Formats: sequence, C-alpha cells, structure tokens
Amino acid sequence: MPELAKRIISALIAAPVFLYATWLGGWVFTVILIIVAMVIQVEIINMLGKQNLHTRKVMSLLLGIPVMLMAILPEMAWILFLAMLLVILVSEVFRDHNEGWKHLITTLTVAIMVPALFSGLLILRNFGDDLTGFILTFTLLVMVWSNDVLAFAGGKAMGKHPLAPKISPAKTVEGFIWGYMGCFLALGLCMILIPGFPIGLKTAIPFAIITGLLGPAGDLAESKLKRASGIKDSSGLMPGHGGLYDRFDAVLFSAPAAAIYFYALYYLSVL
Repeated sequence: MPELAKRIISALIAAPVFLYATWLGGWVFTVILIIVAMVIQVEIINMLGKQNLHTRKVMSLLLGIPVMLMAILPEMAWILFLAMLLVILVSEVFRDHNEGWKHLITTLTVAIMVPALFSGLLILRNFGDDLTGFILTFTLLVMVWSNDVLAFAGGKAMGKHPLAPKISPAKTVEGFIWGYMGCFLALGLCMILIPGFPIGLKTAIPFAIITGLLGPAGDLAESKLKRASGIKDSSGLMPGHGGLYDRFDAVLFSAPAAAIYFYALYYLSVL
C-alpha cells in the first residue's frame, strides 16, 4: 500500500477518536492527553536508550502527570510535583551508580519536556468558554494535519530543494510551502463552515502563521532526535505514521505557541 494511503487510513481511524475526546473536553480530554504524552515519553526513552542515555522510565512517566495537571490544577499539581521530585532526587543520591546524575538529568528532561509542551493543547482547550476552546483546538489540529498531509504530498510530487538536509534530507522547501498552504486552507474552511467562529480574520491569520512555522519546527526537532538515534520512526504503533511522537511532533510545538498567542491577546485586551 502506498505510504500516503497508509497515512490517510490511519488518520481516518485515529483522528475521529481524538477529536471526539477534544469535543468532550474536561477530564476525558485530560486523561487522553496524559496517556498520549506517556506513550510519547516511552518512545523518546527508547530513542535515547539507543544513544546510551538511560532513563528511569517509571519515574519519568509518574513525574510527567503533575506537570500536565499544572495546566488545570496548578497548586495541587505543583505540590505533587515537588513531592515526587524530592523522592526521585533522594533515591538518586543513594543509588550506587557512577552515572546516576547523568541518568537523572535525562529522566527529568523526559519527565518535564513532553508533558509541559503537550499541556499547551490542554490550555488551549480551556481558553474562553467551552465552545471557543473546542473550536480553537479543533482548528489547530486540522491545520496541523492539513500541513502534514499537503507537505508530504507536495514534497513527494514537487520537492527539489532540501529544507534542512543535515536534519531530515527528505523534507523540502516545496513541501514546506505546500504545508503552509494547507494551514491556511484548513483555517479558511473552519472559518467558513463552523458557525460562530470565535475569532476574526486579523486574529486568525497570525494563528495560521504560528502553526505553519512551529509545526514543522516540532517535526524537525523529532527528526533530529531520530537521526541521532539511527531510526526512521519513533515506533510502529500507527501504520504510515510510525509512533505517536511522529503523529504529535508538530502539535508539541504549535499547541503551546497557540496557547501563548491567545492568552497574550486576552491579557492585552485585544481579544
């Protein structure tokens, strides 16, 4: 089966489930995000292991939960995070291992990085009222997915000039441009088809610009890690896509950027 067909079929199965959870919001969406973040953490841990960077897996996964919950329960999550962090630090002190601190740094990086970035999606979903949060999150996801599909198709059909040859030789400038067009196409369709779209054109255009820039940056960040690990996909969980990290790499960068953008507009009384 052609690679693009695999990607589309996998997306048609997984996307409705994730979008339904996004629609429900609340604790359903939060729990789904925590599970996805934990799977991505495991994939990253496995990649780092190929670089001889070992991680205390269970501690990374557990510590990531309060990091994610800080987006909705900051005080309780912070106390839980501190308690777990102290346990990890004290246990590491008494471990008989020459590279204990090296492993500790890797453990903390994995524990904090993915949940912190992924919490941007949770923050965006909780922006404004329930419907506004859903529409903005839905639009972000559709833009990211459209960017990915059109960048892949456009790069395959027309790609000639490498975008970042030292990181990902297969990515091209032409694919990047097609992906950018996909962002604006998805945004335009959402604004036309969704009744009562909560933002105007002047606010929406920077939203697409941010997504079109930060999404590919997240993709390249993962490509850099995979290249260092000597692998093609983060895992084989999703046919045509690889692992969940392969599917959400762009979201990890674009979601927190979008959340920062909208909250900045809100606090500046622009939105």
